[in-house]
Amino acid sequence: MSLQQLGIEFVEAFQNADYTKTSTILPKIKIELARAGLMVPTNASSKQDLLAARQVLELGVLACIHNRDEDELNRLVAQIRPFYSKELGLPRSENENKLNGLYLLLLVSKNEIAEFHTELETLENAENDEYLAYPIRLERWLMEGSYDKVWKAITQKSQFPSPEFAILAESLVYTVRSEISVCVASAYESLPLSNARHLLFFSTNQEIIDFVHEQPGWELHDGRISFTKAAAAADGDYMDDGSAINGENSTTERLIANTLGYAQQIETII
Repeated sequence: MSLQQLGIEFVEAFQNADYTKTSTILPKIKIELARAGLMVPTNASSKQDLLAARQVLELGVLACIHNRDEDELNRLVAQIRPFYSKELGLPRSENENKLNGLYLLLLVSKNEIAEFHTELETLENAENDEYLAYPIRLERWLMEGSYDKVWKAITQKSQFPSPEFAILAESLVYTVRSEISVCVASAYESLPLSNARHLLFFSTNQEIIDFVHEQPGWELHDGRISFTKAAAAADGDYMDDGSAINGENSTTERLIANTLGYAQQIETII
């Protein structure tokens, strides 16, 4: 099958939301693009061919998100970026900021904050674009601890610039709950189950009960969650009888490790 036929079939499959089919066609298209010398765009190729290749790769990125194929998504993002070079003289793609925004969101969801800021520095007027502003707001709110704002932004359909953002934001649900659980365990010795359920944005008691059972050091007794062992674990390892040891040393070592990690992250950003 020719590259043109593959391209037509791929676009039709994408428009029909047949993402299983797009995943089988895309590798074939990339092979044909490589054979035609279009995987690495240069001015030696016609603008028409470059525009067609760019469109297919852009749709490929979106299809990978629907397929939850993060590895292929990362490869495609790297492969499509040369098509946005001003040296090629191509008309600006309407999808460029959308794809950049999705990649920023992917970095936020993976907590790769240094990489996030490195990417952000390459973009102009990012906060004025709806696609780019969305991950920027999420990252800022996460750093501020404004989890209620983050939760609203990742769970309400009206907040998403496009359906693909909703898919990538799914993993942030776990991230937000994890961050809140750390804060709760540090701030309280215990909490009523109902209060913890609201703090962690669970809809039912059974959901919060299941969550409690997954948290090291959390215990549930008579409708209250105890964080005593979790706090002890933060300061040191447990003895066989459940008591904490080496609290002072472990705390100091952890603070040093966190400080060094933060400094390294800042250095990477700069």
